[in-house]
Amino acid sequence: MRRGPAGSRLVALSFDDGPHPELTPRVLDALAAAGGHGTFFLVGHNARRQPQLVRRIVQEGHAIGVHTDHHRHAWVSGPARLRAEMESGLQALMEIGGVRPLWFRPPWGAFNAATCPLAARLGLRIALWSCDAGDWLPGATPGAIARRVRRGVVPGAIIDLHDGGQTEAGCRAMTSALPAMLEAIHDAGLRAGHLGEMFGMPAHG
Repeated sequence: MRRGPAGSRLVALSFDDGPHPELTPRVLDALAAAGGHGTFFLVGHNARRQPQLVRRIVQEGHAIGVHTDHHRHAWVSGPARLRAEMESGLQALMEIGGVRPLWFRPPWGAFNAATCPLAARLGLRIALWSCDAGDWLPGATPGAIARRVRRGVVPGAIIDLHDGGQTEAGCRAMTSALPAMLEAIHDAGLRAGHLGEMFGMPAHG
């Protein structure tokens, strides 16, 4: 899935590569202040290091999704390695968060021949994005990130953001830009929701 229904009144903000001990709480605070929800695609390795943040994400009504266990690129992972990465990432989130994730986002949006069959076998829906905020680009600034997102704010949009990994400077810029993004969503007459809300599903299984 690259976007939701055109008639949706939601925009799905999604956050990759966390949880991060400093940046993820900033994102959660901004979403709480705006009354919005998001989908957090968590790396299993990071989740084990920050279990309290995984639980906070779930408790505050957001969705969590699988982003593999160590964020390895699918093009350099054979079927066995990818299976281990997906299964370990899923297991970590289930054990820590106490819920079963419904979504998978491959790192960098990259697939190999095993990606779709493995996701289906694990009961995971693959979610990509309709708008890349560009917070991973060298020299990304809060203003540039906010402008890219404003252009992508349409009904059913799925916005790709990062609260960990990539470049930490870009992630910090994203958290600074997040209130402006949420304001743009509100000004468009839309609401920030998680992917389950957008597709008429619960946050978790």
